[in-house]
Amino acid sequence: MSIDPSSITRITGLASGLDTDSIVKKLMTAEQVPLNQLKQKQQKELWLSDAYRQWNTDLNTFKMTTLLNAKMSSTFNTFDVTSGQPNAVTGNAGGGAIAGTYTIQVKQLADSARFTGNNVTVDPTKTLGDAAQGAFQLQNNVSITMTVYNDPNNPTAGQTAVLPITINTTDKIGDVISKINSAVDASGKSLGLQAIYDQNLQKFIIQTKSTGQNVKIDLSANTDQASQTFLSTYLGVTSTNNIAQGQNAAIQFNGTDVSLASNNATIMGINWTFKSKTLDANGNLTTTSVSVSKNIDAEVKNIEDFINKYNDMLDKLNKAVSEPVYKDYQPLTDDQRSQMTDTQIQQWETKAKSGLLHGDSILNTLINNMRNHMVSTVNNGSTYNSLASIGIESKSYMDKGKLYVDETKLRAAIQADPDGVQKLFNQMGSTSNGTNGLLNTLSDDFQQAIKSLTDKAGMVGSSQYDQSTIGKLLSNISTSITTLTDQLNQKENQYYKQFSVMEQAMQKYTSQSNWLLAQMSSNH
Repeated sequence: MSIDPSSITRITGLASGLDTDSIVKKLMTAEQVPLNQLKQKQQKELWLSDAYRQWNTDLNTFKMTTLLNAKMSSTFNTFDVTSGQPNAVTGNAGGGAIAGTYTIQVKQLADSARFTGNNVTVDPTKTLGDAAQGAFQLQNNVSITMTVYNDPNNPTAGQTAVLPITINTTDKIGDVISKINSAVDASGKSLGLQAIYDQNLQKFIIQTKSTGQNVKIDLSANTDQASQTFLSTYLGVTSTNNIAQGQNAAIQFNGTDVSLASNNATIMGINWTFKSKTLDANGNLTTTSVSVSKNIDAEVKNIEDFINKYNDMLDKLNKAVSEPVYKDYQPLTDDQRSQMTDTQIQQWETKAKSGLLHGDSILNTLINNMRNHMVSTVNNGSTYNSLASIGIESKSYMDKGKLYVDETKLRAAIQADPDGVQKLFNQMGSTSNGTNGLLNTLSDDFQQAIKSLTDKAGMVGSSQYDQSTIGKLLSNISTSITTLTDQLNQKENQYYKQFSVMEQAMQKYTSQSNWLLAQMSSNH
């Protein structure tokens, strides 16, 4: 029987006794070298892409958190606020505060619009229709219409419940509270009500969440006997007492009367909280003093914290561009990987990935810009126009740009010219003429590096085969791998076909030899 090389090309060695698979594998090993090199290049570019993208993320995080937070005026304008009556008035100074002593009198606090019932003795464990509720038993289901003016700045912005709030005899007081709290208008917006029942106080209360004199609860639309009975029984509401209105806070600030819709307000750059009336020991209305003073300790700490984070980022960059390269450790081929343990693979790849960004031009440019700009002079109109002038500088070129803080000099600079120190860091201007603050210039340096990294390798989350430089290269490599793989498959099939033809010839030769031997034997 002959072998058809076109149909059974890999059943070989039957006539010759050769280990054809082994021979073909060895022949293909040499042929496989260009493909392995392409796959190794692909893997290295993938690692490089990941490294660039991670740096893209790290730099952007530093820019959007560390640099942005450091530029805030609150980093430099730090204050202590000390109130003469902290139970009545407290303050938190923002970046625009002005140090000084303020006099404050709290005559009246802002309040919600509120209805409060008296002696509402309800058993919350039983339904309202239960006879055990006594005088507060609900005889029939009732619908309540509520209109709420919940916008302190707009006295005409009323919201009416999209449907009357229906209170059933089978409801418990907790169900009523839930219905009122979840009431919405026709647009689905909450009415902004808060209902509670306090069993100890025996009071049923409905109030607005907002405060101010423009805030109201209007129950005047409830003209039917059932709703009026419910409201009068539970809330003490009568036909002449059916609108509850909030009130503004009445504050006297440095002798000027101020009316506020809230008990929280920002005045003179200070965020005030008014808690109660300012009263003296005898309970009489009085004025209290609040001292706002510069907190230099906090500002020094904020600047030191930023310098530490800057040093950490610079150190990380320096390590990336100087990381050693191990040329003998290339990405593993599939055959090499199959012969190693997971631990060995991990150790090998750690060496292979080392130095991917050694001497990288993008990171080196950022490092140089950081170091040059952080020692530059800013035209801020002050003698404190550089980091060195406020006690922040490198000690040696061996430090690779690391900055050290002389706290005594920094503290003295802040005391002497706090505005100049702030402008040194966050003044808005132009780098070209030296008017840009150090933090703004540094932010521009990082943005430039982020753009370069994006052009080079894209961003985390996007396809690694994007339109970046490495993305296009990876696409080309992938195409080349596919083409070369197809060629190698054809080459392997060709080898097997050649061996099949040889096997066929040897089988034919063997058959002829056996026939001749048989003929010779029959003649004898």
